[in-house]
Amino acid sequence: MPFELLWESRGVVKHHHGHLTGGELIASASAVGSDPRYDRLRYIINDFTAVSSHEVTNHHIEHYASLRIGAAISNRHILSPFVAGAEPWLGMVRLLQHPEYRNDHPVALFPDLDAARAWLAQAGQDWR
Repeated sequence: MPFELLWESRGVVKHHHGHLTGGELIASASAVGSDPRYDRLRYIINDFTAVSSHEVTNHHIEHYASLRIGAAISNRHILSPFVAGAEPWLGMVRLLQHPEYRNDHPVALFPDLDAARAWLAQAGQDWR
């Protein structure tokens, strides 16, 4: 499985690594959304810095976005920083910010985990 979920007291970090397929991207969202801890989450950090290659298409991103829309109905208090430095992640964030796919989970793109955690701290989220 090319992702690892690291649960923290108020959130989860999804570390994606290696070769990432669209199905695995969708599986990571499903794994978090179906976990009993989901209702208490305040952030989901999506870390793509260790992804070496991918097979993620716009179709996969749209499916991923639709899962996020459904998940936001049950927990509207989640911030979603994405950590990556290259495409397709910038395109994914832009798509997730599009009115058709937007939900109540603000998304932003950061170059590293420290910057993502600083954004969470600024928003008042306890990420420890």
